[in-house]
Amino acid sequence: MSQPDKDTTTAVDLEKNEVALVIGEEDGAMSVRVVAGGDAAEGSGDLSAAPEIVLALAMRLLKDPDFHDEVLDWYYEHQDDPDEDEGEE
Repeated sequence: MSQPDKDTTTAVDLEKNEVALVIGEEDGAMSVRVVAGGDAAEGSGDLSAAPEIVLALAMRLLKDPDFHDEVLDWYYEHQDDPDEDEGEE
């Protein structure tokens, strides 16, 4: 399987109330972007929970080298757990 061209992009449509954390890696360095589906309210100063959590995760990933490993350790420990939320919608 061939690797995609480095300049290839993929579009993701976000709802106005959604925020995405985009994590990349190039030459061994991590890059982090936060993308919002809508504009923040002008002059509000406060963020709602979703963007605030995404920004906190982004900052922690960039500033705390051990956090990356902690997240992966947690993921590997729980990836075989049954989905507890399944069917509860």
